[in-house]
Amino acid sequence: MRITLYRPNQIGGCITEIESAAGTKVFIDLGHNLPRGGEDAPDEYDSDEAIMELTLGAQAILYTHIHGDHIGLFNHVPDGLKQYVGPLAKELMLHKYKHMSHIPGEEELYEGYIKQLERFEVYDKGHEFKIGDITITPFQVSHSAADSYMLLIDCDGKTVLHTGDFRDHGYMGTGVFKVLEPYHIKDNVDVMITEGTNIGNTSKSMRKESTLKKEFADVIKQYKYVFVMCSSTDADRLESIYGANMQSVKRPFITDGYQKEAMMILAGAADNKRPFYHFDSVEPYSYCPTNEKLNWLMKNKGFVMLIRCSDKFKRFLEKIFPLCTPEQSCIVYSQYHGYIDNRKDNTAFNPIAYDFIQQFKERGFAFHEIHTSGHASAETIKKLIETVNPKQSIIGIHKDERQTLESLGLSDELRGKITAKQTLEL
Repeated sequence: MRITLYRPNQIGGCITEIESAAGTKVFIDLGHNLPRGGEDAPDEYDSDEAIMELTLGAQAILYTHIHGDHIGLFNHVPDGLKQYVGPLAKELMLHKYKHMSHIPGEEELYEGYIKQLERFEVYDKGHEFKIGDITITPFQVSHSAADSYMLLIDCDGKTVLHTGDFRDHGYMGTGVFKVLEPYHIKDNVDVMITEGTNIGNTSKSMRKESTLKKEFADVIKQYKYVFVMCSSTDADRLESIYGANMQSVKRPFITDGYQKEAMMILAGAADNKRPFYHFDSVEPYSYCPTNEKLNWLMKNKGFVMLIRCSDKFKRFLEKIFPLCTPEQSCIVYSQYHGYIDNRKDNTAFNPIAYDFIQQFKERGFAFHEIHTSGHASAETIKKLIETVNPKQSIIGIHKDERQTLESLGLSDELRGKITAKQTLEL
């Protein structure tokens, strides 16, 4: 078996290739480079020709989740090459591009994306499947994208664990450790490929989503008019916001049609045995500026409203701002701080998002940040490596080039298994 890593020493743009001795080849993720300054970053693989050349001879592409830095090049994959993703992830992506297909002038582009997505295969958590002589078993993990997975790969008598992006401080975060013994992963993995986004933050712990829910509840109790800027596909964050409102003042919960449908998709997949993601227990209102009954309700009862940085929401706000008294209003920013951190040399800074937030501050609205990382802490990465206890090699990907797994304080034995090689022959 041969493992080839593309761009392992950067956050985003993830691509891993695994090929068996018999010539079966699969890829784990085809990620686009992360945006810079709110605009798409250049990417050498962002073309049909580049992906056709890269994936020549491959039998399948396996995606760990639906963030663009892991799946953003899917549209370049040749039609005959199978692509796999989680079932809920597929549904959310189809919803996204069906929504975008209504953008004037972009109909043909996104209809093409939809046709490609409709051909995607889906996998079931905990159930193995085969591609040639390679066996794959997906295990669901907690991440800031719904329906994320780590993948166990068996090939040529060797076992590889690819963690994808994961964390243990989400609502289902402990699940990543619970599968290790029942599925004989502990002490039985030859090569472990782990994300390392936060390995430089060795002294920083990540706050639990349950802690965020309490913070959201405090804000919702304090202010009558609450706007929240967050991801529409982060099921945990939506649970923190929706749950905080339901468990406190139960104000009208407002979204747009796109966000509401995404929440209903998530609710439809929710486990009835668990108290999370049941967003259909009291359905959100879908905002329409001409719905005067809803405007009256929002003005008099207050609200919690999910917002996005878009022209549509700017038009919505023209109608909603007059309903709100500034001293009773706040904006909660619940995404990565770097997007609105206006400092020199911050490549993540998004001036459009920054200006969008500023309009609330300029109106005298209170500003709060309530956020936690979608990625594992350095301590959790160390714990997972120690628990899995790989026999041969440990590889860090999805990390800053200045950070190394050696900084985690692993035992001498485990530290000796860390490799920076981008091609491994097993």
